[in-house]
Amino acid sequence: MIVDKLGRRFRNLRVSLTAACNYACTYCVPDGKRLMKAQNELPATELLKAVTYLQQAAGIDKLRITGGEPMVTPKFDDFLLGVMELPLSDVSMTTNGQLVLKKLEVIRASGVKRINISLDTLNPLRFKQIARGGDLTTVLKGIDALLELGLKVKINMVPIRTQNASDVVPMLEYCLARGIELRYIELMRMGHLANSNSFQADFMSMTTLLDMIGENYEFERTDAPYDSTAVRFRIPGKGTFGIIANESEPFCTSCTRLRLSSDGYLYGCLSSSRKQYIGDLLNQPSHLALPRLQGILVSALADKQLVFQGEVTVMKLIGG
Repeated sequence: MIVDKLGRRFRNLRVSLTAACNYACTYCVPDGKRLMKAQNELPATELLKAVTYLQQAAGIDKLRITGGEPMVTPKFDDFLLGVMELPLSDVSMTTNGQLVLKKLEVIRASGVKRINISLDTLNPLRFKQIARGGDLTTVLKGIDALLELGLKVKINMVPIRTQNASDVVPMLEYCLARGIELRYIELMRMGHLANSNSFQADFMSMTTLLDMIGENYEFERTDAPYDSTAVRFRIPGKGTFGIIANESEPFCTSCTRLRLSSDGYLYGCLSSSRKQYIGDLLNQPSHLALPRLQGILVSALADKQLVFQGEVTVMKLIGG
């Protein structure tokens, strides 16, 4: 097992199937242009082999499928079905939900149990302004369909003071009514926001969010797993919500996450641009590939920071 001096190891793997996305969210890209797939993106077979090698080399046992938007790539079906056959304790997915209805059958057939939907507002006009793509009605219908299948659905919302602050409580009410856990994600200093004056104007802290929620509900802090990214709260008799407080209460010292990009690079830390290429290991037998991979993982683990610093890398390119 590869462990650093803080006891951190890689346990959770986030696999970006593609850098392409059918949205152009304001907090992700500055110019409204949708992200395209990266050059030399790996096929599903090689991504699955990479997952297998990372299981063996690092002890990865949890995996989240991400993008870009994972459902826009043709390899989504094969990867989802293939990864569900691997000996992982948990497989989940993050999506903007725009293509859920079209992919409902493969989702059902795969047996995946947990899906996170990125949704920042219930107002159709603000949805268009923030996402700059897709439509709200289709996403809401997709959420209902997933719930009907019996999946555990969470919703991720990025509160932005100048764009959707008025949606903070309505989004929570929508989720509580449906047994969905809402995760508020503090705005992150990534990509074009890393050195932007607009970050401070738009940033909403955990304290700000809790003050807004507290005007409507009584809540209490509750336990979360050791390496959870979210601070969790319970509203008695109603449900739970969480805040991923990367600025207010960083979780770097307990982070177990490793990211694999669609073009074969490993990122040990979201707040570091350092990356390690493993695509050339995937055509080698395991007895040759694994020793090299373990050396790469030692370097990737050393990239982890004590406090989130922000990074100019576009978050969507490395799986959010």
